[in-house]
Amino acid sequence: MPLPDNILSALVRAPVNERLAQAYIQPVDLAPDERPPWSTSEQTSLPIAFQYWPESIQDSRGSEWSPRNIPGGSHPIYQWTHGGERRVSFTAIFTTDTAPDNYVREAAANIQSDIEGGTLVAGQLQSADPYADQSDRLLGGIQRGTRDLDIRSAIAWLRWFTYPTYSLGSEPRAYEPAKSLLVLPGSGIAHNGRDSILTVMTQCDVTYEAFFPNGFPRIVEVQLEFAEVVQESTRVRFHDRKDMVLTSYIRGYLGLRNSQPGNSGSSSATGITRGR
Repeated sequence: MPLPDNILSALVRAPVNERLAQAYIQPVDLAPDERPPWSTSEQTSLPIAFQYWPESIQDSRGSEWSPRNIPGGSHPIYQWTHGGERRVSFTAIFTTDTAPDNYVREAAANIQSDIEGGTLVAGQLQSADPYADQSDRLLGGIQRGTRDLDIRSAIAWLRWFTYPTYSLGSEPRAYEPAKSLLVLPGSGIAHNGRDSILTVMTQCDVTYEAFFPNGFPRIVEVQLEFAEVVQESTRVRFHDRKDMVLTSYIRGYLGLRNSQPGNSGSSSATGITRGR
C-alpha cells in the first residue's frame, strides 16, 4: 500500500541529528623529550576530549583600576594599572553504564605491585583497562568511550595537568605542570574570537557520586578551573583589544534605535575635560 504524500514529505524533511561538538584539552609546554602517557608515536601532544559538553561554564575576567583621592573631589580619580586574571571553570561529568569484569581487580593489583617495585614494563598498563576485552560486548552504549569508560583513567588524565615532573640527571630539575590548550569548538571563547585559550589548570576537585559493587567508579563530577595565560615557551604575548574582531558587527544586533529616548549620539558626560 503506497504511503500518503504528506507522510512521505514528513519523512524526507525529517531533520538529521548533528554530530555533537566535543570540548577537549591539549598539553602544551611539556618537559624536554616528555611524552604524555596517552600519546602516540605520530602525535606527542594528543588532545583528549571530555565525555560530555559542560552543562554550564563560568568565565570571569577582571580589570584593575587604582583610585587616587583628590582633596575636595566628589570621587577619586581612577587610573588603570593592569588587566586582571581570566578564569574559566566548569564541572566535567564522567559516567559509565557497564560494570567491568571482576578479574580486572587482580590485574590492577599486580600492576600496582610492579609500579611500586619499579619493574613495570612499557605497554603493560594496557592490560589494566577494564574494558579492553569488553569493547565488542559493552552493554551501555554503541561506541566504546561514549557511555562506558574507565573513569579512573579520566581522573588521572585531568590530574596529570596539576603535577610537575623531575629530571634526575647530573643537574636535577623540577619542571612545572604542562599548560593546557582548552578548546570549545564554536564558542569563540578567546578574546580574538578563536575557540581555544591557553591556560594552566588551577583546580581539579573530584566528587565520586556512585560506585559499582566491585568498587569501580560509576559516576564522577570533576570541578575544574583554568587560568588563561599569555606565556608560551619563552614568549609572552599580551592581548590587545584591537584583536577583538567579533565586536565589529554587534551594532547590528544591539545598537540603539533612532527612536530611543535620550539617544543623542553623544557620549560626553559633562563639560569637564581632562587637562593637558
